[in-house]
Amino acid sequence: MQAHWEEAPSLPQEQEESLADSLSAFSEFGLQLLRQLRDYFPATNSTAVHRLELLLKCLGKLQLFQPSFEICPFESELNMDIAAALKRGNREWYDRILNDKSPREQPGPQRLPGLVVLADAVYDDLQFCYSVYASLFHSILNVDVFTLTFRQLERLVAEEAWVLTEELSPKMTLEVASGLFELYLTLADLQRFWDSIPGRDSRSLALAGIHAPFLPAVKLWFQVLRDQAKWRLQGAVDMDTLEPVDASSRHSSSAATAGLCLSHIQELWVRLAWPDPAQAQGLGTQLGQDVCEATLFYTELLRKKVDTQPGAAGEAVSEALCVVLNNVELVRKAAGQALKGLAWPEGATGPEGVLPRPLLSCTQALDDDLQREAHTVTAHLTSKMVGDIRKYVQHISLSPDSIQNDEAVAPLMKYLDEKLALLNASLVKGNLSRVLEALWELLLQAILQALGANRDVSADFYSRFHFTLEALVSFFHAEGQGLPLESLRDGSYKRLKEELRLHKCSTRECIEQFYLDKLKQRTLEQNRFGRLSVRCHYEAAEQRLAVEVLHAADLLPLDANGLSDPFVIVELGPPHLFPLVRSQRTQVKTRTLHPVYDELFYFSVPAEACRRRAACVLFTVMDHDWLSTNDFAGEAALGLGGVTGVARPQVGGGARAGQPVTLHLCRPRAQVRSALRRLEGRTSKEAQEFVKKLKELEKCMEADP
Repeated sequence: MQAHWEEAPSLPQEQEESLADSLSAFSEFGLQLLRQLRDYFPATNSTAVHRLELLLKCLGKLQLFQPSFEICPFESELNMDIAAALKRGNREWYDRILNDKSPREQPGPQRLPGLVVLADAVYDDLQFCYSVYASLFHSILNVDVFTLTFRQLERLVAEEAWVLTEELSPKMTLEVASGLFELYLTLADLQRFWDSIPGRDSRSLALAGIHAPFLPAVKLWFQVLRDQAKWRLQGAVDMDTLEPVDASSRHSSSAATAGLCLSHIQELWVRLAWPDPAQAQGLGTQLGQDVCEATLFYTELLRKKVDTQPGAAGEAVSEALCVVLNNVELVRKAAGQALKGLAWPEGATGPEGVLPRPLLSCTQALDDDLQREAHTVTAHLTSKMVGDIRKYVQHISLSPDSIQNDEAVAPLMKYLDEKLALLNASLVKGNLSRVLEALWELLLQAILQALGANRDVSADFYSRFHFTLEALVSFFHAEGQGLPLESLRDGSYKRLKEELRLHKCSTRECIEQFYLDKLKQRTLEQNRFGRLSVRCHYEAAEQRLAVEVLHAADLLPLDANGLSDPFVIVELGPPHLFPLVRSQRTQVKTRTLHPVYDELFYFSVPAEACRRRAACVLFTVMDHDWLSTNDFAGEAALGLGGVTGVARPQVGGGARAGQPVTLHLCRPRAQVRSALRRLEGRTSKEAQEFVKKLKELEKCMEADP
């Protein structure tokens, strides 16, 4: 027709009118089909969509004839006619659903569910329009069908939503709030859909600001969400058998349900997309607290569940406890991920990548609670092994010296190997490390107890436990697959290592360690026991050590009058380095906390003895009591190795070289007192005399202010 039309110079008027009538009838038929676009050309039917494409091409061809007709077959431009037909069809489709699902004559609460259905239908329709119809209309007729349809339907839905929320606000119930929340989610999806298309601006939409009347409903619905989550968690734990879901999983079914609940809350928050930053902060904080509450509720249910499990009381390693530990770890990660996903829009957050303070506080508090819960379950799990561990450690301590060390340790290593194989198969990596740390501490404590229960035993006894300790370090490190060496060799390990070293030492080495500990100790509260000012130097020509006690300050008031009668005992130690040296003491200064002594004492000792590592001057401040035993006020030690004249000869032989030194008085720490306990088991005369002297001093220290 087009080719013939272009070749013919003109047609008779009768034929032209007939052709115009024919094309006009066809265009009216096509426009009628477009009015019922969704009925005749459903987007889900590929054959119908192809027919729509052919129809649009035909209508596009009709435009070529339009300028040549003297009598126009169209009422206006074809694009305008098509737009009018589409708008009319949109309204008819919308009204049909509205009248069917949410007729206006019904009261608000009855209309609400139908309006939710209508909003969902509009959202689905717009998605089809964008993904299927838009490209056809634009490429063939240059008609923006999506923008036309979206703006029309969005305005109609917004009008209904505004009217309904205004009517329902005074009648807010949990049921109404639930329906309004569902409606708002769809409206938020509509706005987000529009925003996701480049060049679109939601500020001009009729839905702009629609969130405001929904705020009371959202707050109320959060209560529903929290209660629903708890209900689901309760049901999941009730049905849980505390067994792994399958061979590849190490958690049980309730943990998977808990993870889904938490991720569902996060997804709802993303869909909510609350646009007001200040309100979003309040909503996000509330939802974060609900996440924490639901998570702790779940762990509490788990703990009660495992406590009622039959048959696990006598098992050394309970599979149910392993599963619970894995569940706690899984829900800890899921809760942390959910809380991170609750960050509100820009304007209420801190720097990028940093959670807002309320959510950060929630996250840290929850993580602390769950870590404590995990440690509680770990302690419960490892407590079942305490009896066996003590039994095998006792086996080592009772083994005769005639058998080899590795033979004595073998039963303990076999037991640990079997139990850790079970734990490795039952626990996720993080929990396995946690249980290994707890078991390591149990073993160290068991060995320490064994050492404390055995005194005056052979050196081989301590060598065997030294061998045991290093074998256990190697076992728990597992060539880098287990615990790191730095954590294995920290804390109780250092204490045990020192105990073993000192037990292997001779009596004199142990006494020297006692004085070395005194030199190392530092008072935690430097002003609590006062200060002592002294000055020391060594006079090589006379082969003597000069010790000058200058003054003291801020001493403890040990008398009823709030003062003291202090004096200072000056002695050299260890005794075996200075066997012929007797202690000396200052005069008593009465009724003062700031005594001035300015007294000089000489000790005839060789320089070689002063250069020994443990050699020191020990200053003991006592409160003189005229009627009873003197009271201990504090002590301080000064190493002799750094004293002028000891390390190197004095230049010019000056009699009073060196500057005054201020020493902070203290009381012996537990580390120092432990040396006394180590020496108590020694039967030698030297050890017993040393212990007797220290115990006499300890009696003065018992009334610690």
